[in-house]
Amino acid sequence: MTTILRTGAVLIHPSGDYMGNLLWPGVLPAEHREALPAAIAAISAQGYWASPFPEGDGVTFKRSGETPYDPDAALVDFRAAFGFLDLDMLDPGEGQARALARLAGDRTISCICLVPVEGLRLEAAFDLGETRFHAPVDGAENRLTDHAWRELCDVLGADVDPSWAPNARVSGTTELLAHPLIERKIEVPLATFYEADASFDSQSPLLRLVMEEADHALDVVRFDLCHYRRLQYLPAKAGWIGETGLAYVMPEGLAPKARYLQGKPYVLRVSNSWLGLEVDGGGLSWAPALADMIVDNRAGDEMTLALKAALRALNRAFYLVELETSFLHLVYAIDALCEPGGLRGGRHRLWISAFGSGGDAARFATQMAEFDRHYGVRNRIVHEGATFAGLGLVGEEQCQFMLELLGACILTFVRQGFATRRAAAEFGFNALTSPEFTPHVAAMTPKNYKLPLTADAGFTAHMQP
Repeated sequence: MTTILRTGAVLIHPSGDYMGNLLWPGVLPAEHREALPAAIAAISAQGYWASPFPEGDGVTFKRSGETPYDPDAALVDFRAAFGFLDLDMLDPGEGQARALARLAGDRTISCICLVPVEGLRLEAAFDLGETRFHAPVDGAENRLTDHAWRELCDVLGADVDPSWAPNARVSGTTELLAHPLIERKIEVPLATFYEADASFDSQSPLLRLVMEEADHALDVVRFDLCHYRRLQYLPAKAGWIGETGLAYVMPEGLAPKARYLQGKPYVLRVSNSWLGLEVDGGGLSWAPALADMIVDNRAGDEMTLALKAALRALNRAFYLVELETSFLHLVYAIDALCEPGGLRGGRHRLWISAFGSGGDAARFATQMAEFDRHYGVRNRIVHEGATFAGLGLVGEEQCQFMLELLGACILTFVRQGFATRRAAAEFGFNALTSPEFTPHVAAMTPKNYKLPLTADAGFTAHMQP
């Protein structure tokens, strides 16, 4: 026997001059949409005037004729007419938004999101994979009439004034046009979308989700253009404009309606108060490839997830205020991507350097020496509570080395196209035991590994399937 799933819905009784509403989250499944006209006819036959919402997410109604409205009888009538709905009365204590969020279950909805960015200077729009970066309206090089989202402007006459540009007094969706915008399509939990309408504070989960998704799309730009020696050129994290998080979320289809989100989704944040980053879409090197292969890659295999985590970690490091914290964050991200496992000491450094060098023996020799020296700094910070200042080191330079090493490891994984962790491990081991690497490995001092590495107990244990 086939079980027919019913859609959850709530009934809101008429009150005063307000008509009643029958509401459900999102749009109905196809089979329920087909049954809707018959349900409207059935409830009309019971003495109600009823009309479905154009958006497809409910029905408005009232009692026809002189018969007074009876809430209990209405619930019985609507349950009978709308048999495909799991219908109950709205609990005033729960409220409409939270009721619809609860009824949405684990459904998701595709949304187009527009997220502004401070500290990002664009002269023209450009695409990176599935992300579109829009330049702000300035009334000169980028006019309102040419902006892809000009309908967000609600200023009377702006569309006929070629020199119009947003000023400090604009608000709402118009304010978005004053900033570079990141446009992406994402999947949003339907429950999170409805919950955002419950109160000002309840916007935070949806705002965080949208801001983080947009910021991840910005990761590939930072990968190409940002480093610790020029932190003043770091863009703000996506979504933060001044002290407020902003985003515009437009679900595909008519229901639910688009939402302009404005709030403070995080208590703490980092903001660059200097120059910001100037970006020319045509001047990016690895960003297009990383957008396609990492950011927009929806595969759930272990290597794709590892690269997503590594790229995200590389960019998050910029926004950790304490440089020692940023440094350690990058060290741990390198380990997470390259998976040295139980390899310790020199074995650990050899393993990581094999990936950082991309299989180039000459580069390996230089990088191994530098990594070993910087890892000694890591040990002082972790085991002695040391600081860069106390060690007489420039923290930005220490962090930049680890940033470049992580970036090099990411590019090795991307270039080699490892399908599995095992394939990556074989690449590292084969490089270290190759004739090109062997002289460099033998020259490393002090040695706490056995040569040849194929006979070293640590490496052979690490390569066991």
